[in-house]
Amino acid sequence: VVSNRLPISLKRSGTFWHSKATAGGLATAMNPILRGSDGIWIGWSGDTSETTDKNRDAILKVWAEKHRYFAVDLDQETANGFYEGLANQALWPLFHHFPSLLRFDPEHWQAYVRANEKFRDEILKHLRPNDLVWIHDYHFLLLPQMLRELVPEIAIGFFLHVPFPSSSVFRTLPKREKLLRGMLGADYVGFHTHRYLQHFRTSILRLLGLTSQMDHLEAGNRIVRLDALPIGIAPHQFTDLLTKGAGTRKQLSELKQRFGYCKILLSVDRLDYTKGIPERLRAYRRFLQEYPNWRGKVVLIQVAVPSRERVPQYTRLRREVDELIEEINGEWRTPHWSPITYLRRNLPQAELAALYANADVALVTPLPDGLNLVAKEYVACKSAGDGVLVLSEFAGAAAEMGEALLVNPYDEECLSATIARALSLDETEKRERMMALYRRVHKNNVFAWGDRFITNLTTAAQTRSKQLHNEPRPLEKKQLVNAFTQAQSRLIMLDYDGTLTPFASLPQSAAPSKTLIDLLERLAQDEHSTVALISGRSRIDLERWFGDIPRLWIAAE
Repeated sequence: VVSNRLPISLKRSGTFWHSKATAGGLATAMNPILRGSDGIWIGWSGDTSETTDKNRDAILKVWAEKHRYFAVDLDQETANGFYEGLANQALWPLFHHFPSLLRFDPEHWQAYVRANEKFRDEILKHLRPNDLVWIHDYHFLLLPQMLRELVPEIAIGFFLHVPFPSSSVFRTLPKREKLLRGMLGADYVGFHTHRYLQHFRTSILRLLGLTSQMDHLEAGNRIVRLDALPIGIAPHQFTDLLTKGAGTRKQLSELKQRFGYCKILLSVDRLDYTKGIPERLRAYRRFLQEYPNWRGKVVLIQVAVPSRERVPQYTRLRREVDELIEEINGEWRTPHWSPITYLRRNLPQAELAALYANADVALVTPLPDGLNLVAKEYVACKSAGDGVLVLSEFAGAAAEMGEALLVNPYDEECLSATIARALSLDETEKRERMMALYRRVHKNNVFAWGDRFITNLTTAAQTRSKQLHNEPRPLEKKQLVNAFTQAQSRLIMLDYDGTLTPFASLPQSAAPSKTLIDLLERLAQDEHSTVALISGRSRIDLERWFGDIPRLWIAAE
């Protein structure tokens, strides 16, 4: 496993060194998988010291022997240009559809290349025959191809944990072709949602001229498999704390005692401009204005974990959030009630579990967000079905959590009204929605996600050199006719060029024959059949040829 940060990082206090656990959804997701396998994790140590220190070296040795974590050292210039520079001032804003915040510096690009080379060299030091290499996230878009060039037979998987932007946004990025070709060095490329996958396919078509299928493309003499598989969590980490953790039960009791008089809205975020914290606070202010009966009866607990504080945008965001919270509390606070309780720090998992379990409503309302594990963590703590999840439609998790109350986080009025609805939701509807989410989160957990990725990567690597030019095996006509005859409801989806009519050198010459028109009319008239013609052709062409056929669905362009 290869990622920017390890689950622990090096910290220096005077002349002494110590290990510190790092926050982040990836550590939560990957640690259970690695513990169940003979895997190693390669990542940056978090330190840019270039001096030799026995105590420091001893800690890194313990990491390797005890945890099987192997640290990559980056010098100060490379670390700054790679992480704070290109990764978080160019890739992060662009991938989250904030092109106006894009800052591309050629020196940062060189640092990004050097860092990817450093990680490549560390991987090669530990590589054994038949190993699978699983690379994570936007920090290493070049790394798959770098490895492929030196070890052509290596099995490489790449998973992107952030959104992949639309091609019109992605193409504004300098070095865009190099980054796409870097990703295509992998055998298997995974995204959280089909929307991100489709954006990637459009980008490689428009920028590299490579056509693709939904699940694969041909890159040179290799097949690259493509997939959408949203990451899960390890639900038992939270349920065990709630049932067996004395500290969590104590926290839960204290929360009930402190906030027993009111409903709790809970938000847990990194302090990042993609998380929509200012937008959420303004919607909450509107809620207090428009629903005065809730004043004194509801509190928003906002947890914001500091992040990338040396990047200018984050400093400005922190100031904006502080000022908004001060304004809202100053306007509505009473001697016995504050509208917002603000925690600007990282909370231990035991404390988070208590907050999740006690919260009546979770407000998970990021702007574009790769997935958002907070939504799943909250649901995992709701075995009694007693909570409501308000979820941004722009979070990747929305694609699989439709029972949440989905909102547009930019729509202040709508979000305010949804908060009111969540607080007043009928108990039966509340339980039905939450229990459907609860079952899905526990079923599609991190173990299922990891198993599926590793299985698919193994299969992709085994079929790497096979070409796609073999003719597909025809369906058995007799079986097809029998199945068609017996079915009471049939959906018939038809392509046009190359399927209903042969390809023509001039596309406008490929007009349908009268025989084809008659056949489509007969199919469409069958009351048990729904017929859809799906084509990249223009609406004008398809309407001219097929627009007079009753009951025929047409999807053009």
